[in-house]
Amino acid sequence: MSLDVLTLPPRIFRSVRAGVIYDKTEFEKSELDSIERLYRQINVELIPGEKLGGLEDEFGILGMLGQRALRGSRESIENFNCLKVGFYPEGGSLEPLRKSLKLVNAAIICLGSKSPIQSLSSTVYHFYESLTLPSLLNIDLADVESIAGGIGISFNESGDSSEDVISQLPPECYVAKSALLHFSCSRNVTLEEVYRISKMISTRKAISPLVHSQTQDQIKMFKRIRLKMGLRIAQNAAEGKIIPRISLTGILFGIRA
Repeated sequence: MSLDVLTLPPRIFRSVRAGVIYDKTEFEKSELDSIERLYRQINVELIPGEKLGGLEDEFGILGMLGQRALRGSRESIENFNCLKVGFYPEGGSLEPLRKSLKLVNAAIICLGSKSPIQSLSSTVYHFYESLTLPSLLNIDLADVESIAGGIGISFNESGDSSEDVISQLPPECYVAKSALLHFSCSRNVTLEEVYRISKMISTRKAISPLVHSQTQDQIKMFKRIRLKMGLRIAQNAAEGKIIPRISLTGILFGIRA
């Protein structure tokens, strides 16, 4: 069944109010101008840490971009009762992330991102996009709240076929306890292609090389996974930008060392 036979309503935003808190000192002005335009397209507020104290507690979700943003807005964050998630570039010690869990529900490492601007431009953007834009299958805040906890990792992979995407999946996909998956696909993608990818993750078809030293009881535990999935038809790209045929953003939790 092709996604082409399914239609979306005109672009509107979902009701969730979402924001990302950042530290101005980590960005050039030109970078911020560009990224703010990008986030306006998905109705997400980029909030300098020093301005958080003047905002009302009306958010459904607040993201903290790195340790500086978290430290700079620590006192204000405690006054917000919404879902709070920390996003961190790849690399560095895990200990600061563990400590941050006193203030946030989850701390997410953005694979492939070495700086805050790279994180904002990739997996953080796609994560928020899945919450603020209507999809054929939606991921809701309740889904995120039920799965997001502790330290996790996020990734974004794309390809021309389900096999392309599967071949690029990080090995953590096959040992996580829970996952949020959101697909953005061109209209000629079939539902069978999408479900082939999600089934590969949910049933852990590639697990055997990763757990060869584990006992049978441990392998049985690895095979349980909680998974929430979203799916949308990709919007038309800006001039000169190519839309991947299949794009997957995933966030994984409960990964064993």
